[in-house]
Order: sequence, then structure tokens, then C-alpha cells
Amino acid sequence: MPFVLAGILPAVEKLLKDKIGWYASAVAFLSLLLVAQAAPEIIHGETIQGSIEWLPSVGIDFSFYIDGLSVMFGFIVSGIGVIIMSYSNGYMSKKEDLPRYYQQLLFFMGSMLGMVFSANTIQLFIFWELTSVTSFMLIGYWRNRPMSVYGATKSMLITATGGLFMLAGFLVLHAITGTFDIPTIMHSESIKEMLHGHDLFLAALILIFIGAASKSAQGPFYIWLPNAMEAPTPVSAFLHSATMVKAGIYLVARIHPIFSGTDAWFIMVSGIGIFTMLLAGFLAFRQTDIKGILAYSTISQLAYLMTMYGYTTHHHPGIGVAAATFHLLNHATFKACLFLVAGIVAHETATRDITKMGGLRKEMPITFIVATIGALSMAGIPPLNGFLSKEMFYESSVEMGHLLGGPWSILIPALAVLGGVFTFAYSIKLIDGIFLGKRPSKGLPDHIHDPSMIMLAPAIFLAGLIILFGLVPSIPVHYFVGPTVSGILLEEAHLHVKLWHGITPSLIMTIVTFALGILTYTQYGKIADWQDRFNAKFPWISVNYYYDATVENAKNVTAKFSNRMQPGPVKTYVVALLLLVIAMFAIPAALLATSFIPQNLNFDVPLYESLIFLFMVVSALGAALLPRYIPAIISLSGLGYLVALLFIYLQAPDLALTQVLVETLSTIIFLLAIVKIPQKFREHIPASTLVRDLLISVTIASIVFIMLINATQGIVPPFESLSHYFIEKSLPLAGGHNIVNVIIVDFRGYDTLGEISVLCLAAFGVYNLIHSRGDDQ
Repeated sequence: MPFVLAGILPAVEKLLKDKIGWYASAVAFLSLLLVAQAAPEIIHGETIQGSIEWLPSVGIDFSFYIDGLSVMFGFIVSGIGVIIMSYSNGYMSKKEDLPRYYQQLLFFMGSMLGMVFSANTIQLFIFWELTSVTSFMLIGYWRNRPMSVYGATKSMLITATGGLFMLAGFLVLHAITGTFDIPTIMHSESIKEMLHGHDLFLAALILIFIGAASKSAQGPFYIWLPNAMEAPTPVSAFLHSATMVKAGIYLVARIHPIFSGTDAWFIMVSGIGIFTMLLAGFLAFRQTDIKGILAYSTISQLAYLMTMYGYTTHHHPGIGVAAATFHLLNHATFKACLFLVAGIVAHETATRDITKMGGLRKEMPITFIVATIGALSMAGIPPLNGFLSKEMFYESSVEMGHLLGGPWSILIPALAVLGGVFTFAYSIKLIDGIFLGKRPSKGLPDHIHDPSMIMLAPAIFLAGLIILFGLVPSIPVHYFVGPTVSGILLEEAHLHVKLWHGITPSLIMTIVTFALGILTYTQYGKIADWQDRFNAKFPWISVNYYYDATVENAKNVTAKFSNRMQPGPVKTYVVALLLLVIAMFAIPAALLATSFIPQNLNFDVPLYESLIFLFMVVSALGAALLPRYIPAIISLSGLGYLVALLFIYLQAPDLALTQVLVETLSTIIFLLAIVKIPQKFREHIPASTLVRDLLISVTIASIVFIMLINATQGIVPPFESLSHYFIEKSLPLAGGHNIVNVIIVDFRGYDTLGEISVLCLAAFGVYNLIHSRGDDQ
């Protein structure tokens, strides 16, 4: 539905003008209602499946699978979509290209919904890559800003490449299991047992996880997310708090019942998660852009989720699933809230530099309260929802360490606390840096105030959810978390989440986190300064350093390659092509042939046909020898029309018609172009070049002549004609009486699709070349 309604958005915009954002909000709300329609059955432990026949020859249907996991993501995507599109009505200037903005948002939302409800891996991959394409357009929305283009390109290169690795993993998974259908693999113990014992198990897991990690900015792939903050803030709130970056988390949760319970799953998912959680949390300290702080905090929080989903043993495959799922929901609320606050602050202060802010609590009291609720929830302060899921994170870390035993029983909980300390510090920085302290004497507008309710209401609503989910956790647990956990673990989940559990190890870890967090925050500036000095001294200790070097080197290498392969003159390419033809046809013919001239040639040619051949020879000689352009072109066109006559004589009227149309169009284009240049050939051709060209031309003509006279005999043994197959099968297989059309559209449909794709790409290339000249050229 979002795709269809986004398609008609430009027409609706003509009626609603700058109110078009409310139309997009209504579309998102309709999507939310459709998701809600499926919720009652899912809450009661049921699943819904449906399919439409798509590619039966390879066993793929266009199919959907609805369980707790997909419904929760559907609620997050469409619910946050309603909030973001409503908020955009106040944020986006009326001078912006609003139809493009909202259309791309709806396309992205549709791609996300399609992905989370997909029941087979190929369909999931298609929607997955659609999210990459649409997010590329949204991140690069401001196309005239170099940093927007840089961020969008970086995002596209990393996430789309990760998607290709994921596709390779899906193909390996299919090679092992024999099916693309995800529920079939999930619910079959025999298939999963065969998969876990297969030699390609690790290869499939690594390839699929690369796709998930690249999408969720984990491990070395984290570098694209900070640069993606160049997008408009509502886009960042939508893509980078609740949806796109969580696509990788969704994939990990979806394949959890397939791959978990193994050492490889724990080492890879939790290992990458813990490493990213600590690295991103630490790097957030040196960020001065409030969206930069939120970007690194997002990377770190997503790593929390990876870590928890990775906790597993053979006997306890789902140790951290409940904690991860609850934190996933909570993160969507407090991070979207904070991104909206960041947009409000930047909108009012005309800057995102936190070093130029301070003391705004009096001028923006409502924004201050909302921001405090969001930041304290992220820091894990009770009684907000972030506290509850952080407690569950600590509980699952203790359990995982206990099950592994030895030093892991201390190390894993300790690393979890360290991640919580970093989170506490950068969360407090957001409140302190923007709202507390003294207002700078210069650098900020004189009059700053809370924005209109159009921008405030969505953030207030999210802050209300943060408090509600914290005080009454049974609501999200019953309606969202429980069904989702059941969908992942494939068994009924019984969760008991409440604010007070007594004095437990997780509570002690929380108290330690607060104490160390306060201590760390007192050294916040020194840590940031140390990071700056380290980065200046060792710039090569950075993934970004190698990304930039690779991309820049790629530009230089391809420039040198293209300069060598495409020097400019058309004649060079023609000579190269003709030499290739000689190598491809003359050499095999010389090796295979016993005689180049067949003994039984037919010289009984009718007079009419002989005259056509004679005129064709004369026209060809005229095109080659006439000294002026126009006579030469007319002679060349005459040759084409004579070929059309020959087709008519051979009873091929469709070919003749095509030939006439092509010749007519070519002649018109030639004549339009030729009147702009001198009418005589003035190029001096050196004797050596003339001899070379004559030699190549004679060779090519000889090859073509020999191939033609041997078309049905001689060099290559005769092969059975395929024509009878198409004549017999056109009607029963394709339902068409026009055999030529059936061949083009059905029997060689993929070839036609490829040709159309090439033409579209060429059209895009020409379009971009024209626009790359600039308005003054």
C-alpha cells in the first residue's frame, strides 16, 4: 500500500500543496492500522502465512509470514513513520521539494514493511536492497551539499555490498537446506540438525551476518552511520533510530532459531556486539555535533542488541532474547525522541555544535523536559523504560558468564557494565551540554523558544511512552515483547518484568554503573581531548582512513584505465572491435575448415535478386568513395533500403519494416548533424593508415563472405533448426499466435529484460551527463 499511495503523491500534492505531509502521515497511519489488524491473532500465539505464485520453476512464491517479530517491527516502522511524517510538517521548509521528500519516505517505509513480512530469503533480499536504495536517496536529499552526497554514497556502498554478501549466504543456505522458505527452515528440526552439521554452516552464517552487521553499523562497518547524519533530522530519526539500522537486528533475530545454540553464533554475534558497544560508546566522547553523539550512541545501543541476541549455548539457545527484544522496543522510543529533540534544538539555534550551546533550559523548558526523559532513559535511570531493559541486559550477561564459567563469569558482566558507563556519560553530556550551565554570550540567536506543537507533540508522545513503558512494563511485555520472544524462540514465553526485583546482581551492576558513570563524566573533556590528539597523531588507526583511501584510489585507478581504454577517437574503438571479430571468427574457422568454398554453391540467382545485389554493391562503393558527406550518406541509406527490399523478396516483411524505419531515422539524424560541419572530407589519411584500414576491411569482408556462404554447410556442421520448437510451443506455453513476439517477450524474456535494463542505464547516464554540466553551460 505505501508504494501505491506514494506513487500518486505528486498528483495529490497539486491539491494539498504544502500540506502534503499530512497525506504521507495518513498513509503511514493506514499502514499502522493494517499491522494492528493482525495483532490479536499474534498475541494469542498464532502465526499468519500467505503466498502468491511467483517463480514456481525455482520454488519461490511471493509470500508473507506474520509472527510476533514481524508485527513488532511493523508497529515500530509504521508507528514511528506516523510520528516522523507529522513532525516533518513543522520541520521541513515550504521551499523544499516536499513531494520528493515524502515520496521517498513512503517508499522507504514500504520497503521496510515488505522486508519484515517476507517469508523467503530472495524476497527479503529484494526489499532489503530497496531499503538501501531509498535510504541512499533520503540521506542525500540535499544533493547540492557535498557532505550529504559523501554520506549517501558511503551508506550505499557499505550497506548494499553487505546485502550482496547476505544474498550469497542465502544461496549457500539454500544449497544446504534445499529451500528458500524461512518458516520451513525455522520449524524443521531435521533441517536445522542437518544445517548445523554441514561443512558450509560457518560459511552461510558468516556471509549472512556480514549483511546484518553492515546494515546495523556493527564492527568495521560502523563508519557509514555518522556520515549519514547529513540527512534531514526527521530522516535520521526515522532511519537511524528505529528502522533502517534495525534491519540488521531484525535479520539476526529472524535467523536466530536457525543458527543459534552454536559456539560460532555466540563468538560472532556477541563478540562483534561487545567490541562495537565499547568502541562506539568511547568514540562518542569526542563528538561535538549533537547528531554525531546520537549516531555513535545508536551504534553502541545496536551493539547491545547484537550482544544480547548472541548470548547462547547449546542447551540455552535464547539467553538474551527477551532482554534484547525489550531493549529494541525501548531504544526505538528514546532514540527517536532524542533525534526529534536534536532537530528542534538545531532548528531554533541554527547550529548542532554542542560546544556553542548551554543554558537553554529556561528558553526551551518543554524541550528540556522531553530531552531529559529521553536521555535518562538511554542512561538507564529508573523508573524509565531504559532502566528495565538495561537491568535485563545485565541479568543475561551474568547468566551467560555463569554458563561459560571460568574468567568469562567475571569478564562478560564487567564488559557489560563498561558499556553502560560509556552510555551514562554521553547521555548526561546531551542534557548538560545543551540545557544546563550558562548560556554562551555569543554564537546563539537572541530569541530562542520552544517550537510549535506540530514539532513538540511527537516528541512529547514518545516521552510519554518512555514513562508508561517504565512504570507499567506489563503493557509492552504483553502486547509486543512476549509475542516477539515467542516468535523467535518458537515456544510460549512467560516474562515477568517489574521495576523492583530486590537486591540482585543486576541491581548492584546498575549502581556500579551510575557511580563509575558520574566519575567518568567528570573526565569527559579530558577523554575527548586525548582522543583528538590520538587521532591527529595516528590518523591511520581508523577504518575511515582506509575507506577514504580505497575510494580515492579507486577513482584514480579507474581514471587511468578509462583514459587508456577510451582515448577518444571513434576510429580506435572500431579498429579494436574489428580485430576482435577477426580473432573470434577467423582463427576458429582456419582451425576447423577443410575448405573455405563449398562445392555445391547455388549460382541460379533470379534476375530481380541479381539486380538488387548489383545495386547494393554500387551503393556500398558510393558510400566509401564519394568525396562529399551528403552524397555518401544518401548512398549509404540507399544500401539500407536495398537490404529492406531483399527482406521483402525473402518474405520477411517485419524485418523489412524495421530496416526501413531504422534507415529513415538514421538518415534524418545524419543529415541534421552533417549540415553543421564542412561538406567535404578534409582529413588527410597517411598511406600507412590507409593500408592498415584496407587490410582490416578486406579481412573482415572476407570473413563475413566465407561465413555466409558456409552458413548451412561447410566449415561448421549443420545443426538442427530450432524454428519448429517455437512454432509448436508458442501457443501452448505462452498463449501467443505471433511467434516473433512470443520469442521476444517470453522465450527470450530475460534477454529482452537485459536489453531494456541496458537502455535504462544508458538513459540515466545521458541524463546525469547533461545535468553534470551545471546551469551555466
